[in-house]
This record gives sequence, structure tokens and C-alpha cells, in this order.
Amino acid sequence: MIKEFDKLKQQLIELSEAVNKFESEAVQLRVVELVLDHNQGRGQNFSESGIDRYIAGPGLAEIVHGSRSGRKKKTTDTARGAVAALNELIGSGFFAEPRTISDIVSHCEGAFGARYKSNAFSGPLSRHARSGVLGREKNEDGKFVYFRP
Repeated sequence: MIKEFDKLKQQLIELSEAVNKFESEAVQLRVVELVLDHNQGRGQNFSESGIDRYIAGPGLAEIVHGSRSGRKKKTTDTARGAVAALNELIGSGFFAEPRTISDIVSHCEGAFGARYKSNAFSGPLSRHARSGVLGREKNEDGKFVYFRP
């Protein structure tokens, strides 16, 4: 198992104060993994020689050996897809009864198989309300509902 367990335990106790200063649990775990790998002979050192095993956080993936694999985007790239989906909903009679933005988002996920953020619909909905294509009023919960006038 782990050679010199008592020595490692003492080192971890000494290290815990420094590790606990990091707010992110992911960073804390990464530091502990590096220490354990190093003590078990799997890590060469804490320099760039081990960087090929390092998984960078958001925004740093391109800096360290390309991008992360297995991480997929859950929303559409732009609001243009939301506008097209909204226009299709208007033409299909979806707004025959009052709908909130969250109703629209969940319907689009089921009907179109795409996940949109609610803010992708807020601008187009307000423009349609101003132009008279849709009506808008607040419901009893204080949320805007959109409907065919």
C-alpha cells in the first residue's frame, strides 16, 4: 500500500493548513493528488514535466496542450437559434395561452432538442411585445407572460 504511512500522515497534517487556504475544493484535491502521486513515486516533480497529465480549468485549456475532451456545451452558440425557435412557436399557436420565459425554454428543449438560456429569449420577446406581435403582462407571481393579442 503506501510506504511510510505515518510519515505521509504527518506531512499531510502539515500540508493541510496550506491546502485549506484555497477556497476551491478542486484546487485542494489537485494539490493533495500531486502530493500523493509524488510520494508514491508516480510524479517526477511539481514542475512542467507533469503538465501532460494536468487538466486546466475553464479558459486555460488552450494554453495547456489543447482543449479538454468529453466536456460538451449544453446551450446553443448564439441567440439566433432562439429567435428562429421563437418565431416558429409564434406561428404554431404556442402563445394561444400566456407563457413565461421558463415555459418557452422548457418547451424548446422538448420540441427542438436544444437547450437555450432564458436570456436568449428575453430580448426578442420584448421586441415582439413592443411591435404588437405578442402581448405582455405580469402574472400573479410578478413574472412577465407572453400571449397572442
